[in-house]
Amino acid sequence: MISLVLDSMNRLLSYSSFLCLVLGVAFAADKPKITLDEFFNYVEFSSLQISPDGNSVVIATDRADWDRQIFQTDLWLYRDDPHGGSLTRLTQSGHESSPRWSPDGRWIAFLSERGSPRGKGGESDDSKDDDSKGVAQLYLISPNGGEAFAVTEGEEEVHAFTWSPDSKTLYFATRTPWNKEQKDDYKKIWKDTLQYRAAERGDMIYNLDLAHALELHAARGTSETPKAEKESNTTLSAHSIASTPWRVQQLETAPDGRRLAFVTTSVSQRQERLEEFEIYSIDLANPTLQTPPRELTHNEAFEQELMWAKDSRHIFFGVPSIGGRSRPSRR
Repeated sequence: MISLVLDSMNRLLSYSSFLCLVLGVAFAADKPKITLDEFFNYVEFSSLQISPDGNSVVIATDRADWDRQIFQTDLWLYRDDPHGGSLTRLTQSGHESSPRWSPDGRWIAFLSERGSPRGKGGESDDSKDDDSKGVAQLYLISPNGGEAFAVTEGEEEVHAFTWSPDSKTLYFATRTPWNKEQKDDYKKIWKDTLQYRAAERGDMIYNLDLAHALELHAARGTSETPKAEKESNTTLSAHSIASTPWRVQQLETAPDGRRLAFVTTSVSQRQERLEEFEIYSIDLANPTLQTPPRELTHNEAFEQELMWAKDSRHIFFGVPSIGGRSRPSRR
């Protein structure tokens, strides 16, 4: 009797699958075919970030701009309201990525490769006519309107950042900068040639006080830029708190604000040695360059997608498995 019931169920499932397949093909046949222009003009959502109050979403879009001959990446803000919602374009330079809300919802931080960040060569330019591409720096913009402005500067790009839980501090990572003597020695030997491997080096992690950064932004333009700031290769208002021989791929602050976790990748951005891909933590109560970050993992895996647990005692992360999907894990 049981075998008859199972056989009937298998037949029913097979028939249902066949019916779904037929209906799916019929439905696809009724849809208009996509044109070649539509295919090449699609818009990709590279990032979505919901605001802390849940009423807004910042969207990073990526699309081809044929007139400017670039792939334009911009930020948009969607607000939910009783009238059906509104969509506003936040930036127009075409070089924005990785938006992240401050926990208090007052700011949106993001990376931008616009050609002329403030403090290094003039005023910030948010014009869509500026096609020049510079070094990625950390920018802020208010969701309530206004111009975006840079809070970091220097010759090294910012490639990872995060907020503190109280929204008072930004943490970011760049390649370890060279001083003037190191740069002069390199140019003396290699001139304009990029020596293979010689320019590859680890990262420095910094903290940046938001209030101080806002004060500097407000004062900029009202007084002459100090000579030390003009010649500096780093953000003078930021303080280095840790270093690593690897490249920082992601930074995340614990909910209690006491620790900072980061996952590393190869400085060459090539998958060569497994020991380059690990998770580390920094004690933010007493960060110092003399104390190396604590290594939390030591395995043959490519860790990614860090996320702190609410208790600030555990870290969840993904590990790619066969087929390219991430397998969740916990540390």
